[in-house]
Amino acid sequence: MKVVTAQVSSKYQVVLPKEVRVALGIHPRTQVLFLIDGDRVYLRPRPTSFSTKLRGLHSHVWRQGGEDWLAKERASWEE
Repeated sequence: MKVVTAQVSSKYQVVLPKEVRVALGIHPRTQVLFLIDGDRVYLRPRPTSFSTKLRGLHSHVWRQGGEDWLAKERASWEE
């Protein structure tokens, strides 16, 4: 992990250091997400499509036993 610092201006603005922009592929007009997790904040570029970005997420769950779970879930709807 590398630490890079930046200063907050009187208007609460921060200039993203070049190392951060390069690492995240951020260019002018790029929208960014601030993900807040307790006392931690993660900065990520906003994906152009959340659906495309999330495709395949947790796919390992469905590789084994997914059909059984789905059958049980559908059966519970009919009760």
